[in-house]
Amino acid sequence: MRSELNEICLIDQWLLHQLPEAEAKDFEARLLLDEAFAEKVEAQRICHRLIRHYARRQERFRLEAIYRLLMEEAGFAHQLNTIFT
Repeated sequence: MRSELNEICLIDQWLLHQLPEAEAKDFEARLLLDEAFAEKVEAQRICHRLIRHYARRQERFRLEAIYRLLMEEAGFAHQLNTIFT
């Protein structure tokens, strides 16, 4: 189990460009030579992409809620309209 966690951490570091150059080169060589490892890396890359997508979506919802609250404030809405008209 511990080796699996270490491998996940290693892949994360590589995906986030946090490995030192020598380790990154070793990682990339392993990526080319080990098909099962390459599949794990691709699966983790997809997970990273989904997490970023979800985080952006959550941030968009949060910002939309703030915008709605601000627009409910008559003074703010009036000032905004004054600026842009």
